[in-house]
Amino acid sequence: MSRNDGEANAPVHLLALLRPESFGASLRARWVQAGEFRLHYRGASEQDALIESTAQAACAVGFVLPKRQCKHAARRNLIRRIARERFRAHLGEHPRQPGQPLPVLVLRLQAKLDPRWRSAQSKALREYLHQTIGRLLAEWESKRQRVAAPEGIAGQAAPTTSVASVASAVPVVRSEGAKS
Repeated sequence: MSRNDGEANAPVHLLALLRPESFGASLRARWVQAGEFRLHYRGASEQDALIESTAQAACAVGFVLPKRQCKHAARRNLIRRIARERFRAHLGEHPRQPGQPLPVLVLRLQAKLDPRWRSAQSKALREYLHQTIGRLLAEWESKRQRVAAPEGIAGQAAPTTSVASVASAVPVVRSEGAKS
């Protein structure tokens, strides 16, 4: 979905992923990991049955934030809020190309957050979430660009986006698929 000059300031619309089948398919899909978070990604399919118009949407998103990993609802809500904010900003800068399926992203908390962040009001927690989710999105974008890049002239590979410029305090684990 490319945006013209008139739509440049329009807010990016995210669809909520609601069906258990959609979450199951997403959690079996490819993923990238940074710190305690894993971002599962795939293209939308008919089984998702997204109710709202997908022509207006930039992405479908879901969250798996278990109480076992993050006991306080205020922190889980903070993670959702910051993730949606980062998704909108990222998708506003990197819109989906014509012909690409609607991306489906599921953010999953894999391990407990550091206990030093006792409050959802912690500036350090907010900065950590912005940084980590930003790293996940940068890695996802580089994979998305590699898949979308057509073969260059005379068999040369088309240039890809590099995420080497992203300073990383938290290592990013790359995977081509979910573990069996």
